[in-house]
Amino acid sequence: MEEIERYFRGHLNFRHMRLLVALDDYRNVNRVAAYLNVTQPAVSKTLTGLESGLGLQLFHRTNRGMEPTRLGSTLIRHARMLLAQLHEAQSELREINENRISRISMGVLPTAALVVIPQFIARIESNASSSTIRIIESTMDRLLQMLRAGDVEFVFGLLPHAPMPAEFGSALLMDDPILPAVRRGHPLTRLTRMDWEDLARFQMILPTPTATTRFPIESILSAHNITINARRVETVSTMTIIGTMQYTDSIGFLSASVARHFRDLGEISILPVILPNVTLRMGLIWLSDKRDTDAHKLVLDVFREVCDRINAKSIDLDLDAIVPD
Repeated sequence: MEEIERYFRGHLNFRHMRLLVALDDYRNVNRVAAYLNVTQPAVSKTLTGLESGLGLQLFHRTNRGMEPTRLGSTLIRHARMLLAQLHEAQSELREINENRISRISMGVLPTAALVVIPQFIARIESNASSSTIRIIESTMDRLLQMLRAGDVEFVFGLLPHAPMPAEFGSALLMDDPILPAVRRGHPLTRLTRMDWEDLARFQMILPTPTATTRFPIESILSAHNITINARRVETVSTMTIIGTMQYTDSIGFLSASVARHFRDLGEISILPVILPNVTLRMGLIWLSDKRDTDAHKLVLDVFREVCDRINAKSIDLDLDAIVPD
């Protein structure tokens, strides 16, 4: 074991990785030599030195060619992964140096994945047809961890009212009000005039207790004598809210952008109820020590354009909407 560790530390290199993968692909020393543009004796000498240095037999020499041993297959598998990572690193370095935006990795909240992110992707693809966009959905605490670790370059999600830590740069891009909604054909949609007592008759689908919108929603309901009883659903999953509303008479709470999206699809109705100051502050977050590249500027500019277009759409609630006192 010490022999393997010593060889890994002092002798194993990129040339060995390429040789192992080529031997596994071609299984023939002459063909490997031609592929690597070296001589056949050089291939044999390098492989012999590698096996001797590790103290392991990596290949069986047979009449059918080179067959990797179990040890050899293990090392080849890792060699392939290392070469792929090095190729990716090479591509990313070239793109950063040339300020190109052919790949974007981004963490997003689920509430942004239905409306904002698809429009962002469409806009980016019109600018860079060869772009690769990787999207990861999660909670804000997890997304910020991924941003710190370098797993994503940007996070599109909730911005706190207090200043963010100095390690982050951020831009507020949209205020997305929370609206109550129900399924199409819900009994509330047949009322000519709606009052708070009407809402109290139905089960609620509320944000989880830790969500930023839970307390203000609950405060408004409580102020109008709407009791949050035990028969309720608590979730921040947009698809769970929509799905539950389809099969029940529950009242759900959705961001305006998402509510309009599903209303336009004919899936839900937005109730004529205004909840003042219950809003999602959505924006872009990045690490502040990242170099201010043209690629970063383009991402921010496209997000501004998309969010401005969404902000410009009126909520178009009924003129008879009820408003908390």
